[in-house]
Amino acid sequence: MKTKIISLLVLIAVNSSLFAQHNFSVEVTGVKPGKGYVFFGLYDKEKGFLDNESHIATAKVKAVENNVVYTFKNLPDGNYAIAVYQDVNNNGKCDRNMIGYPIEGFGFSKNYKPKFSAPDFDQVKIAVSQYAKTSIALIGK
Repeated sequence: MKTKIISLLVLIAVNSSLFAQHNFSVEVTGVKPGKGYVFFGLYDKEKGFLDNESHIATAKVKAVENNVVYTFKNLPDGNYAIAVYQDVNNNGKCDRNMIGYPIEGFGFSKNYKPKFSAPDFDQVKIAVSQYAKTSIALIGK
């Protein structure tokens, strides 16, 4: 009987950790107030990172002040990367110049600053195993 109770407690503990749900709060600074929206993309794997169809969640927050905050809720334990941009002209996309570099403010988790290309998932991933928060300063606004 004692063995069955211990086994049951272990099973409950294992199942609880498998289904743990966490919030991940992202603050974006350097926003141009009153200019469109800030778009958030949340990714959980390398394959398809930064592809529009590969994000696991998105959000859009009106750019009222010079910073905005969004919280992704109920995330299981794992590694996550964030990509953000401010759509100042409200056309629904991150505008780019002739060589493909964004001309609207953008940023990545860990405040990664690209030199010649966008980051890899591993360069910007953040481990989430409890409540997490991060801050991203927009680049090139």
